Amino acid sequence: MDEDDFGDEDMMDEQSTDKSADGRPIVRHVVKDVRSAMKLRQITEAAKAKSEMAKIRADERKRKQELKADLSRIRLSMSAGEKARSHVAVAGPFYLLILIGGFIAMLGAGAIPDEQVSVASALLTLLVTGLMANLRSIISESPAPEEPVTNGHDDEPEEKPKAPPKSYL
Repeated sequence: MDEDDFGDEDMMDEQSTDKSADGRPIVRHVVKDVRSAMKLRQITEAAKAKSEMAKIRADERKRKQELKADLSRIRLSMSAGEKARSHVAVAGPFYLLILIGGFIAMLGAGAIPDEQVSVASALLTLLVTGLMANLRSIISESPAPEEPVTNGHDDEPEEKPKAPPKSYL
């Protein structure tokens, strides 16, 4: 036996070979260096974490693409009238804000002459009335809610059984 005093054989990686069910050799490394084992474990855990994050991100991207496809399918199935109604429903309040805010700002700045204020307000009234009528028609054409609208109270309150009157003596 050729042994030295330093015990280097203990620090060397050992290999054990086993045979799998199909006869192929299974090689396992036994690491006796604790630092190397810890480093190997950290690398393995980091790789597993990166793999999990990559799977999660891939699932998120897939879901996002599915939602975009559904949204584009819905947009393609909309008629021109429905598109116009949805545009007016979304942008109508913004248009009203711009019209009325601009009118008030121009009045405050004196950009509208005094003799033209009544004409400008009449035109603004016509525009606002038309936009509000469009918004009202969009709301009235929307599908009816499943439950009827109530005032929050029962139609008929439950009657409590009346106790017989107490006799006073």
